[in-house]
Amino acid sequence: MSTSNISTPVLSDITFSEAPSKLSVSFQEFSQSKKEGLSLLSIPTRKTESWKYSAKHLKLADHYPALPDTASSYQAAYELDCHTIVLSNNRLASSHIDIQGLSIKNFADLNETEAEQVLSGVTAESKEFPFADINAAQLQNGIFLKVEDNAQVEKPVKVVLEHLGQGMSFPRIFVFVGKSASFELIEELNIVSDDTTEAFINSVCDITVSENAKLRYVRMNNDQGDCKHIGATGVKMMRNARFDSYCMALGSELARHDLHVKMLEPGAECDLNGVCVTRFKQHYDNHTCIEHIAPHCTSNETYRCIADQQSSIVFNGRIHIHPDAQKSLGSMSNKNLLLSSQAQINSKPELEIYADDVKCAHGTTMGQLDEQEVYYLKTRGISDEQAKLMLTLGFVLEVVRSTPIESIAIFWEQQLTEILSFQEI
Repeated sequence: MSTSNISTPVLSDITFSEAPSKLSVSFQEFSQSKKEGLSLLSIPTRKTESWKYSAKHLKLADHYPALPDTASSYQAAYELDCHTIVLSNNRLASSHIDIQGLSIKNFADLNETEAEQVLSGVTAESKEFPFADINAAQLQNGIFLKVEDNAQVEKPVKVVLEHLGQGMSFPRIFVFVGKSASFELIEELNIVSDDTTEAFINSVCDITVSENAKLRYVRMNNDQGDCKHIGATGVKMMRNARFDSYCMALGSELARHDLHVKMLEPGAECDLNGVCVTRFKQHYDNHTCIEHIAPHCTSNETYRCIADQQSSIVFNGRIHIHPDAQKSLGSMSNKNLLLSSQAQINSKPELEIYADDVKCAHGTTMGQLDEQEVYYLKTRGISDEQAKLMLTLGFVLEVVRSTPIESIAIFWEQQLTEILSFQEI
């Protein structure tokens, strides 16, 4: 374990545009408690189990410059009829948005009662998520999305986490979906920097899905630069709640996403889906954990990973069945495709079961393109490149096309078609 701790000049020299005095007393106390706790946390190393394959890619700079005061430059790469909220360099850049059944507020604008509601829903925090604690320690602003009880928000809401220029940013989102409400949320990462090696974004999204509520969550990381991005999503599910997640990711120098779901009351159901593609020397780390805490809950997880050239991917998925979580149903599938002999994928599916009456299954596969299948397609007049592309796309499109928003599914299919061209680079 490294003897250096997280409270280093790398973190303390950051200059923020928002003053902490604008936050409520509860927020300030929460942030201060996390800041004091950083001295007890060490920077992850190879000996840190959850960072075994990713610690060597971390390499934080000794100093990051302050974030520039730059206007948002976000432009969507796909057409979608949705509400868009841009959190740019820790500032809410969007103009006022009026959505029936949904309130949107800066953390700085919350009263004490609302602040306490946000803090009671914090899920992405534990010894396993040291960077979520860093985010909390550096907390200056964020956005609170509250869906009223019984509200059916017609259009998806897209929250863009935009990082402009060099420096470190710590965006945070809190989402509360009221009882019997329905909501679609898109979280999209947008990084614009001339020198992404000096850019680091540490994002956190905390979600509470109330009784009988439904949330569809689409998370997109399509940055392919040298920026380091570490993100965490924590979800609390109440009685008969439904949570569907779709994570679409491309690699960068270092990218990591932790998705932690807690099923706290009976009848909760979650479905986690993910696609990850890396190339060159990129690295992407997927860590998921589904906790069956209450009985009669159901979870399903499907992740597909493709690594090319000298890139690497990590998938660590865990289903944790607590002692009182009888009648739980859980399944996990992780399939991986290596397109190069130098590419690397480390897959670790885990089941941790402390109840008797449960049904759980997990599995992982690792392989390369089948030369016989490639040959068969070539005998039908298809070129070698096109044959490999067809087989590779077929490996992931089942998950991509399951994305509930058609324009996003089409966009990612186009993205992957361009990336997986099989042309000599």
